[in-house]
Amino acid sequence: MSVTHPVRLQCKEVVEQVTNLLGGELPPEDLVRLEQHLLVCPPCTLHVQQVRDTIALVRETRTEAAPPGALDVFRRWKAR
Repeated sequence: MSVTHPVRLQCKEVVEQVTNLLGGELPPEDLVRLEQHLLVCPPCTLHVQQVRDTIALVRETRTEAAPPGALDVFRRWKAR
């Protein structure tokens, strides 16, 4: 892939499209423009990587449902 017109995509647009990018929901022509921008913009590349890392951490830290009674303990604590 060659970098043809990376200035056509602004950093703000990358931020707005990061969810679509990571969800695989960008049309091919938008994906190419975004990838071209990322090739020449370290801050946007870092932003996209941080969002990817955050998603991965959330997936890793998901836990099972709270044990029975946990909500009652929270309610008693909150009522104090």
